[in-house]
Amino acid sequence: MKLYKNFISFLRWSERYTKTDMVYLVQGASWLTLTQIIASLSGFVLLYILANKLTPETLGEYRFLMTGFTLVCVIALPGMRTALRESVPKGYTGNLHIAFWSMFRWGLLSAAISILVASYYFFTGKYELSLGFVIIALIVPIYNAATGYGEFLIAIKSLRQNTIYAVTTRLIGLLVTIGVVLLAPKFAWVILAATLLGTVMPNLIFHVKVLKEHSSKGNPKDPKLKTYAKHLSIMTALGLFAGQLDKILIWNVIGAEALALFYIAQTVPQNITSNLNTIPTLAFAKFGTKDPKVIKATLLPKLMKYFGVIAFICFGYILIAPIIFSWFFPTYLDAIPYSIAFACIPLFGALLPIKTYLTTIKATQALYVISIIPPATRIGVALLLIPSFGLWGVVLSMISEALIRSILLLYYFLRS
Repeated sequence: MKLYKNFISFLRWSERYTKTDMVYLVQGASWLTLTQIIASLSGFVLLYILANKLTPETLGEYRFLMTGFTLVCVIALPGMRTALRESVPKGYTGNLHIAFWSMFRWGLLSAAISILVASYYFFTGKYELSLGFVIIALIVPIYNAATGYGEFLIAIKSLRQNTIYAVTTRLIGLLVTIGVVLLAPKFAWVILAATLLGTVMPNLIFHVKVLKEHSSKGNPKDPKLKTYAKHLSIMTALGLFAGQLDKILIWNVIGAEALALFYIAQTVPQNITSNLNTIPTLAFAKFGTKDPKVIKATLLPKLMKYFGVIAFICFGYILIAPIIFSWFFPTYLDAIPYSIAFACIPLFGALLPIKTYLTTIKATQALYVISIIPPATRIGVALLLIPSFGLWGVVLSMISEALIRSILLLYYFLRS
């Protein structure tokens, strides 16, 4: 007990230098970081199994189906999760019920589009892809609707409960997917079904539990929640589409094996970015209750320290990447140069808390520009370069997007 008190005293003392609530950061980050670490480790285990148990063709097909799933999710009101996280700290704890049914209804439109895509592949004789999109149509409405509880728990600072639920869901999904990979390694659509069902079932159970414990229908509701969620969804739609377009181009221009190589190369650097998202996530709960002028006055110095931490992590990965691939992914050694290049992208993530700040103050015009121009740049560069330069075209398109986004974030932050 004395050791704990001394540690808290140390954190309070350090706040005079960091200008940050270090107790909240460490306590919150410890739970969210634990979630991200377990997610990264389970993701790495899954990556290892997929890379070594599936042929590049099957792995590429599985990733193409997952890309299709992500694309149809763009229509299922993805901005609702951010709107939920931003509104709940202001006292609107009855929003979870509204969020679920709003995302479910929009998910029905996603399902209809999936059926159309499935029909196309059926009539062109690509029956496995057709089956994959039928599975997506059946699962996508409930899949998206059942994910809002995590943002709700973060918003009410119930980080321990969120971690337990997130880790449980992740581990169940991992075990189900690995089991199916080992039993049916030649059928990408079966693996897709396992991945989605292994996630949606526990999420649905946990959603019901959170709804009963924290968000009854009688709790205050934000009358502007749906409208704001639609705005955020429109703003994020182009970015989500841009994030999947390059995979579609790889599939159609280069082939399934190239898509598998891209997946292997990108996954570890992408996990670095996911882990770094802990800071913006924690910032939402704090930014929602603090004076924006105070946030603006103290944010940039903190981001400089944040950048230093990210640079250290990325440089470390660049040094050990060849060892990781030689040990765990010997079939994909050609992915090493691409993976090293992708490791530079998380550096731009140091400025993402600025977007959190702009979202909190509802700087809608700035958010629209930031959400449109960078992904549009990525799409343009990808269309221009992938046919000629292959996977290097993808790398350059992603770096271009990250660079333009960082410039815009700084510009709108300084003039806000």
